[in-house]
Amino acid sequence: MNLSSFRLISVPALALLICWSQAPVAVSQSSEPGLVAWWDFAPHRQQGTSIKAAYGGPNISPSGSYRIVDDPPPTRVELSGVNESLVIAGDVAKVTLPKMEMSAEAWVRVDATDRWGGILCAIQDNGDYERGWVLGTVNDRFSFALTSEEKKRLTYLEADEPVALGHWAHVVGTYDGAQMKLYVNGRLAGVSDEQTGPIAYPPRAPFVAGAYQDDDEHYRLQGAIHEIRLFQQPLSAESVLARYMAKKSLFPEPAPEPILLEIAYGPFIDWIDRHTAVLSWETDLPMPTTVDWTGPTSDQVQRLGSPESVTEHQVMLTGLKPETEYHYRIHGPAPEEPQVKPVQSKLYLFDSSFFYAPTSQLPDANRVAAEEPHYEAFAKVLLAKTPLRRGYAYVLGAEDGRLALELVRHTQFKVIVVDPDARRIQNVRRLLDRAGVYGVRAAAHQVSEEELPFGPMTANLVVSESLLINGTPPPWSAKEVQRLIRPITGTLLFGAPNEGFPGQPQRVDWERWAWKGDVGGNSWMDASGTWLLHKRPALEGAGEWSHQYGSPDNSGTSMDEWVRGDLNVAWWGDPGPRPMPDRGNRNPAPLSVNGRLFIQGDRVLFGLDAYNGAILWTVSSPEMRRANVPRDSSNMVANEDTLYLAQGRWAIAYDGATGNRRQRYEVPVPNAADYQWGYLAFAGGQLLGTPVKKASTYLGDDGEWYEDFHPEQVSRVTSDRFFALDPVSGQVRWTYQNGVIMNSTITVGDDMVFFIESRNPVAVQADRDRQTPEDLTDTWLVALDLKTGRRLWHKAQDFSDCEFMTYLVYSENTVLVTGTDRRKHFHSYAFHAPPAQAIAGSGDAIEEAEGGRMLWQESHKEDKGHHSGHLQHPLVIDGVFYSDQRAFGLRSGELLREDLPERRGCGVMSASRYAVFFRHHFHGMWDLESDNRSQFEGIRGGCWLGLIPAGGFLLAPESSAGCSCTHAIQTSVGYIPQSLGRR
Repeated sequence: MNLSSFRLISVPALALLICWSQAPVAVSQSSEPGLVAWWDFAPHRQQGTSIKAAYGGPNISPSGSYRIVDDPPPTRVELSGVNESLVIAGDVAKVTLPKMEMSAEAWVRVDATDRWGGILCAIQDNGDYERGWVLGTVNDRFSFALTSEEKKRLTYLEADEPVALGHWAHVVGTYDGAQMKLYVNGRLAGVSDEQTGPIAYPPRAPFVAGAYQDDDEHYRLQGAIHEIRLFQQPLSAESVLARYMAKKSLFPEPAPEPILLEIAYGPFIDWIDRHTAVLSWETDLPMPTTVDWTGPTSDQVQRLGSPESVTEHQVMLTGLKPETEYHYRIHGPAPEEPQVKPVQSKLYLFDSSFFYAPTSQLPDANRVAAEEPHYEAFAKVLLAKTPLRRGYAYVLGAEDGRLALELVRHTQFKVIVVDPDARRIQNVRRLLDRAGVYGVRAAAHQVSEEELPFGPMTANLVVSESLLINGTPPPWSAKEVQRLIRPITGTLLFGAPNEGFPGQPQRVDWERWAWKGDVGGNSWMDASGTWLLHKRPALEGAGEWSHQYGSPDNSGTSMDEWVRGDLNVAWWGDPGPRPMPDRGNRNPAPLSVNGRLFIQGDRVLFGLDAYNGAILWTVSSPEMRRANVPRDSSNMVANEDTLYLAQGRWAIAYDGATGNRRQRYEVPVPNAADYQWGYLAFAGGQLLGTPVKKASTYLGDDGEWYEDFHPEQVSRVTSDRFFALDPVSGQVRWTYQNGVIMNSTITVGDDMVFFIESRNPVAVQADRDRQTPEDLTDTWLVALDLKTGRRLWHKAQDFSDCEFMTYLVYSENTVLVTGTDRRKHFHSYAFHAPPAQAIAGSGDAIEEAEGGRMLWQESHKEDKGHHSGHLQHPLVIDGVFYSDQRAFGLRSGELLREDLPERRGCGVMSASRYAVFFRHHFHGMWDLESDNRSQFEGIRGGCWLGLIPAGGFLLAPESSAGCSCTHAIQTSVGYIPQSLGRR
């Protein structure tokens, strides 16, 4: 996909997004004179294994059980004082620190004091050898210690009042080369003239935050830090006071720690119109409806709700402003006594930027439309013959634009009017401009050429206004019009009424026009007029991406036969990076089925038209989140008309076309409120799932990359049973329960279910369903009958080498297991999986002989050598198993090639039948037949699976949010094969 192979295809009303950065703009040196470094402990600062500096640096390397949290405010790093370390530099010699003058500033909360304590520390204090400085505590007082080259003995300047434990404090230590000062909460709390001259540093010492640490002492802070700043000049007393006063309102006084209100279902925010939405949620116990709704600034707080005790709660949100962030918190019953802990939810975010429905506030349009009411009557008759209301509508052949105006008024279409006559187009523009919709909801183009200058497959609806006047088809061929219509639901609907318009129905002309272009459909006459209806069918050979890795067999391919060769840009636009989670969290893949594209943003769910990029609906759902998919499973799947999404203890069925929640399914286990819905799939007409204990799934809220071998990164999310539900009634069809199932291995194919389970009693009896590889021993490969849940066979097999992750893929009666060990060596195992009917009623002897019989196994060192290369998920295409940089015969294990395209390790391959897609530096493609490797420069994918071939298109929703690499364009893109664009 080099740039020369791409042609930009115009799609009306779609605009290229300007690159937007999620991170706040760093403070410049000019705005903070003398600023050397600034660390603020907010969740977005943590990326991978580092806490990024807000300004200057270096970044902090954290370890231990620290937590970066933002609720309740302020944002902070919580430290238990037991095992945490916040290392800025392992040696002061490797960083540039202030030489003569300095200030160290911090907002800190100390919960307990010790003999020594540190907030920011670069010190050695070993007997008579004393060097460096530290801002911290001594016994029960804040302190600032420093030694100069002249004295070479530390002066410990202590505050004149004790630390107020559990309270936030603003602490500043300054040195001007002659005098040390210590300020607490804007007040001078200590001063010393003992030190003069340059600061004396040790030749070697750690530079750390949150501890007093030198070669022989390590006193960790028990409390929290909001931010630290380091300056190479002394702050004045006036400046210190001003800085304290500017932020002190952000730090609350100590109060009883709230009890978390667990929301049973929701919350959800559903749009009504541009300025109105409905907030809804459910609780297990009846309680008043109470929510604090905060506007753009913290002082704009409204308490909304009603005093009636209910379990189903709903609040109307009015007066919403565009492009605005709101926060809200749901409250439980108010405590009767002040000392009783309040019950409240997390602090949730709602961003009104993600409203994409076209405006419906059209007073001028209604006034202009009233001049010719018979157009409205006809438009209503026309629209009654199609359910389509969203996307792009083309009006081919015009008179004055009144039909377009009625489409704007009665649908959510963006409307494009086309006619070869310049006078008529001017008439259309005048009328639409007078109605206030031109350039907002409608556009008009004069086109006299035989080819329409619009991208293929962009039209949801094609109608004609000229038919109302002269009764004949538009001047473009049916073949050219067919090119515009998107597959599956795209509709051409010609109609002329029997009365009220000058045109006379010419049904024979319409049929002849359609027949010449091989446009199918049917024409008819009824009481309302004469009609021609054509719906473009689905593309034969197009694939779908219904599950995380394409389909429930985890093969990583849609088997789409169109997406290959040279690709063109069909559409680009929203959603951009702002509503998306950080690219490094290993997030769920987008899905595309039946011409729709489903994208899970950062607690925002999007439904798009896959063929033109129109956003059909959005839902704000702040409890919706899943990360670290290599050690778990995705939380959403799709079929022809429904998106199923696991959230909390529910699987929720969303209508694919509208985003309406149609049905929900509670995880079918005793004490369901103690569980969450884990694995989710749709296969064999059944909804498949597993339960996991609460707080077991990964959320990825702290910028984790889940790349290193650490228990908090490689532990598997597991389940103690597997079930199948009837998607209509919600009734359980069957349940399997034996050992502990690794959710990342659950695979479905050819009416069989496969997974790896551990039968180790330690794992089976664990209190949590996130378990380390060391506990998941005594492993068995299990096969079930999809229709009944009956175990077909099971095979004991040692998979302990799959330490980093464990994947399972099925194809052609072959089950493949692959993973890497902590040395980053890949290990793959292939097993025979006979058809379910072949072993119906078979005994153990046949099970041992056939089901689970080892076909081959292979091991090799990870080939890529780029970060996350050891986490690559494999592909299977037409009997070939692609893993890491190698390709093997599916059944034989024969090494076919070891020169797969160069690509970055942090992305994951996906495939159509004839091409493989991946992230190299940018969006990349490998054509399997020509062996051509190419990329489209300027746009990159995320750090997991973001490129999906489906419906004849390559779909690439924006997934690079949070990346600091040099990529100019952050936007969602739909690519169309050149061969398909001509059809």
